[in-house]
Amino acid sequence: MINSRSSYHLDVVQHPIRTAEFGSASLSRLPLAPPIVVQLVIRDPAGHAINPDMELPFLIAHLSLFTGDGLTPLDMGSAPGGRTPPRRLLYGNLVSSPQKLRDLQGRQGLFFLFPDVSIRWCGQFQLGITLLKLSG
Repeated sequence: MINSRSSYHLDVVQHPIRTAEFGSASLSRLPLAPPIVVQLVIRDPAGHAINPDMELPFLIAHLSLFTGDGLTPLDMGSAPGGRTPPRRLLYGNLVSSPQKLRDLQGRQGLFFLFPDVSIRWCGQFQLGITLLKLSG
């Protein structure tokens, strides 16, 4: 059973290394490679892993873009290098639902996948992932 004192932890198990700048040519964009994969671990106050089956329909993860130092959000901000600001710098499916998958050791876990995300301009950035619960 999950309660208000449960802890939620997102662990990036696959980091993207690069992508190609697509500027204003959104039809020629290439996604981050490899795609970002994040594992969700929920623990009770004693530190034991919890099975969150009842919460799964209400959990989502949202991906955001930050400057290379991680201090300034760039989701709808100005473009690097003084370029004209685009509609958005981070493009693709930025929201993911949890998937029950097996990790590389064969253990079942909950993972968020972001296979179709691109960045409009070249540069060094950090990605931020926010876990959200949709129920009241």
